[in-house]
Amino acid sequence: MTKLRPPVSFYDAVTRIAGRIGWDGCANATGRAERTVRNWSDPDTGATPSIEDAFRLDAAYRASGGGDAPIMAVYALMLDREASELADANQIAAATAIAAKEGGEALAALVVASQPGANDRDRIVALKETEEAIGALTEVVHKLGGGKR
Repeated sequence: MTKLRPPVSFYDAVTRIAGRIGWDGCANATGRAERTVRNWSDPDTGATPSIEDAFRLDAAYRASGGGDAPIMAVYALMLDREASELADANQIAAATAIAAKEGGEALAALVVASQPGANDRDRIVALKETEEAIGALTEVVHKLGGGKR
């Protein structure tokens, strides 16, 4: 059975990286034993990578074609979330409605930008709308308590 890892956690981020580059790839990137890296993904151990090891894992993930830096993203969400209070149901609903609107606009703009004959303006609009959708979804993550330990 697969172990459940808390979302928006370093454990989940390490697991995501290993899913892309393999446990051996994580071990090679950090110069650590594979067992050590696996422990970083296991919430029962409480182990986490050092800042240097986290950097190496995120860099290896990106070098393999991963689009973001999973550990850095978790760190940023946790840091942002630390300064805010948990939201009530109405605040979550309001943020979700905004995220749905922004997400729909982003998807529509992406469809236009992916069509034959799309131009630079179409791509710029798609990028703008996608960034707004990411921001809105990130706000929902904060409202839900993502990143709180």
